[in-house]
Amino acid sequence: MDIKLFDRILALGNLIGQARLGYMEMNLDFQVTSWNAGAAQIFGYSEDDIIGCRVDTCIPINKDELTCARQAVVISDCGITRKPKAFTCEIFYSPIVNQQNKTCGHAILAKDLSGQMPYKNNLQQQVVHLEEIYRYAPIGIFHVSLEGSITEANSEFAWMLGYESTDLIVTQITDFATQVFFDPRRAEEFMTSLFETEKVAKFRCRLKRKGTPSYMWALCFAKISYTRSGRTNGFNGYAVDIRETVKAEHNFKKANEKLTALSVMDGLTQIPNRRKFDECLKNEWHRHIREKTPLSLILCDIDFFKKFNDTYGHQAGDDCLKKVAAAIDKSVGRSSDVVTRYGGEEFSAMLPGTGIQGAELIAERIRTAIQNLHIEHKTSTVSNCVSVSLGIGTCIPEQGASSDIIITMSDKALYRSKANGRNQYCVYDRDLDGPASE
Repeated sequence: MDIKLFDRILALGNLIGQARLGYMEMNLDFQVTSWNAGAAQIFGYSEDDIIGCRVDTCIPINKDELTCARQAVVISDCGITRKPKAFTCEIFYSPIVNQQNKTCGHAILAKDLSGQMPYKNNLQQQVVHLEEIYRYAPIGIFHVSLEGSITEANSEFAWMLGYESTDLIVTQITDFATQVFFDPRRAEEFMTSLFETEKVAKFRCRLKRKGTPSYMWALCFAKISYTRSGRTNGFNGYAVDIRETVKAEHNFKKANEKLTALSVMDGLTQIPNRRKFDECLKNEWHRHIREKTPLSLILCDIDFFKKFNDTYGHQAGDDCLKKVAAAIDKSVGRSSDVVTRYGGEEFSAMLPGTGIQGAELIAERIRTAIQNLHIEHKTSTVSNCVSVSLGIGTCIPEQGASSDIIITMSDKALYRSKANGRNQYCVYDRDLDGPASE
């Protein structure tokens, strides 16, 4: 025998021994001719016990099957009788062929699986649990192939998409992106993100419902899947029904919008309040800086309103404020103009893109409208009915300047209007740095 071949046979025998594998050989009469220490340990028979005996006395091997074998055959989970109890092992056997290419016997390799059985049983139990979770989970679970077909889906996912069974969803959905997503753009975002990053988490989208124009809100997750050889074979995913969440968010948004609207409205006069005034002035001031256009502000105060309250009572005072507010609001005309209750009996009218002449026309229109309400005010010293005094401030806002400038201008003009006898308007004169009378 070639020395190198002999060395290789020895090395192979050592490896088999170290791996605790049982190795045996038998002739064509099914008699054991070779039996290593591993086989003795596994089956409980010494070499002296078994040599010359038929192998099927210790291993349940079918003679006909073995005789016909031309290549290695695997027998798994075979119950083997050993002193004093049965166990499980994995058996490989192959024919021994001589130089004339004729079978002269058989070789058998055995591996004891008894130590692995508890783990295997536990694994099988876990598989059962996972199958139950998959089947009854309250979320949709699915697998999509690289071609875009759904190959696996649980009943929850079928129900989410409006299919009567999992078989139908598997046979009918062949293009996941177009058949499952309600919004094509979101479908593209999902698929692009998935194949770029290999996973998608908390993807909020609308899923199509079969046969209807309706949809279902869902939170989707997905991860690329691979074969045992490491090749991509599609992706696994699951979808969570979030319709109730979306509905709650919508109701919350509506309630919040309502609260926001109420927070900037004056409860008595039902026109915007000082908070809304501050918000609008800030926005308009910055916009007019960019556009370099004039902004006008009219401050309006009811003449001798304290005397009105003292004479007619607070209920009448409240009614008066409501009528005056409505008249001012109606007088400005444009939707971009903002009328607010500035405080107490004082009102404001913000006029975007309006110069002095336009502001004067609005101011006089307001004054006349209040006069025409003919609300009796017998304790007024300027009129026998309710009247107002108005101050106009106009400027082109500049970068770095404070919006308080236009408030100061209008306030000074209002003060001069009152000093000049009330029931009139005055315009702030920038050249004279003081208000000029009408």
